Amino acid sequence: MRFGVIAVPLALTSLFACSSDGGGGGGPAYQAGGTTATGGQGGNATGAVGGTGATGSGGTSSGNGGTSTAGNGGTATAGNGGTATAGNGGTAGTGMGTFVNVTSPTEGQTFQLGTLPKTATIPFAVQASPDVVAVEYVIETDFSLGTSTTPPNFALDYDYQYVGMRWTEARAKDAGGNVIATDIVNFVIEGSTNSGPCLTELDALGVSYTDTNARGVTDGVKLTGPLNGVRFTQTDTDNDATSPIACEFVKQLYLFAGLAKARGFVKIGTLGSHCYRCCCSWSQTNYCRGPNDPEPSCSSYSNHSWGRALDIRYLYKADGTRYDLNNNAHWKKGSSSTTCTSGLAAQTGISRELYELICEAGAQQIFSLALTANHNAAHRNHWHVDIGNTGRAPYSDIDESRDQR
Repeated sequence: MRFGVIAVPLALTSLFACSSDGGGGGGPAYQAGGTTATGGQGGNATGAVGGTGATGSGGTSSGNGGTSTAGNGGTATAGNGGTATAGNGGTAGTGMGTFVNVTSPTEGQTFQLGTLPKTATIPFAVQASPDVVAVEYVIETDFSLGTSTTPPNFALDYDYQYVGMRWTEARAKDAGGNVIATDIVNFVIEGSTNSGPCLTELDALGVSYTDTNARGVTDGVKLTGPLNGVRFTQTDTDNDATSPIACEFVKQLYLFAGLAKARGFVKIGTLGSHCYRCCCSWSQTNYCRGPNDPEPSCSSYSNHSWGRALDIRYLYKADGTRYDLNNNAHWKKGSSSTTCTSGLAAQTGISRELYELICEAGAQQIFSLALTANHNAAHRNHWHVDIGNTGRAPYSDIDESRDQR
């Protein structure tokens, strides 16, 4: 059975910010009769850039009759771009100065993740003064979503994969790349309804789970009870494994649990499923990215990123006997090229039970890939099983490297 988790949008406080370098008040750009044109600080008719405290004067008249010393061609940009033609008058700008204002999304707007792909596309756009030549959109952790150099709205779309209250800052830049104005917008991303056909299949199997959302995971769930009569727990505890798992992978784990149950196992201790990172093993630099972390720089991603992989360490019998894959007496390490052939034939006791289980899973093509302690040192203490990043491949490798770990 399934228990839905509904995200409720909260009222958000506007954090509107608009910086400016100034900008004049904007009187008439030219007055006839030999008087000095007003509209800011004055200046030459060649034009003064607004937003720095001057709106441009439109030129200073001289002599009798209002002849402009600058002729008829000069322009002065004021505030948001009003012009003044020297000698002929003209209109001064509004005096608003340098600014950027986010127009999309609107403050507090709510978006919902789609089902496939499980993302929400956020359309960013702004209004900006003419001296703005680029706008960079930056999220909470100072991670850049990208920069738009296309006026007037500097539009940019970005696909969010995770839920919650979000905010993004628009950073307006001048021709020199300097940030000259900013604005912040708050919005909410809610989870998808998770009503796809895969989840319907889990319901039909009687799987107990809750819907969840995780970065990179399609139709994510958390198990809340045994799977086909076998509990999946956190390491060697009795706590249910809570790592998000893709629905398609849960269906394959259901089959694997059936094989384990037939061999007398009632509990499987895991080291985790979801971890958004690069292939092929965790490290201090290749860590599990959270929802606010920047995208890792990868040539290929781990299948843990999609919630389509699981690391298994312990297997328990009904009488409490624990088999530990990191115990040399329980799993006797052999050659990775012969795990399910001569390697299996050479096993006895507990080691043979474990070899038979993983090799039977391979023979039935339950997983696309299974890596054992025979594969390499990084997998000495666990089995890695996965179904690839999409679908389920029509093959099953044991201790080969066809897919990403």
